[in-house]
Amino acid sequence: ANARNTRLRTSTMFASTHAAMNVGKLNAFAANDLTAKFRKMTTAAQPTTGRAASKALVIENLHGMSGRKCMLTGKKANNGRTVSFSHIRNKTLQQVNLQYKYIYWPEQKRYVRLRISTNALKTLNKLGLEEMAKRAGLDLMSLSYKDADPERKQWLKENGAEPAGKDKRAPKGPKPLYIPKWKEAKLAKMSADAASAEKARFAAANNMVVA
Repeated sequence: ANARNTRLRTSTMFASTHAAMNVGKLNAFAANDLTAKFRKMTTAAQPTTGRAASKALVIENLHGMSGRKCMLTGKKANNGRTVSFSHIRNKTLQQVNLQYKYIYWPEQKRYVRLRISTNALKTLNKLGLEEMAKRAGLDLMSLSYKDADPERKQWLKENGAEPAGKDKRAPKGPKPLYIPKWKEAKLAKMSADAASAEKARFAAANNMVVA
């Protein structure tokens, strides 16, 4: 009986001490007696406002730097699950159908390159490119573009500012003469003068130089 009474007194004292500690914590929280770590967390959670916030939004949306996200609507992947025949569920992402498109900007008479969702293509016909970019905080002037203004194209051409397009298939220069085996067999049956003339013709036709 004495041992039982001792255990009861000990448990009662522990409960009262624990309750007093909780009351003290609640009073400290009510009096804004927060730790430095908690203050830092609450400060970081507050959204920035003003010019800095709009600038951060533009940087985030520019060129899709924030990941696989539509640059105009902000649409991104959904959380989903794949369910097998035996009802085993695995987490997966339902990605957005993003496409790189050159969209015509009528105010500046140019095509700007955007990475947008196919759903945004329908919304563009309703709202227009400039209005959607304004809502998304996107700077269209900083994007890569193609000129569609004939006057500007003419000015660039006259002033030599038009970038020269590279033809990847254009020959880089004359190559050394190479005669395949089937051609050598034909040249062997010809006379010396006819063979040299045919060799020169073959080199000129294939942009080669006779050594």
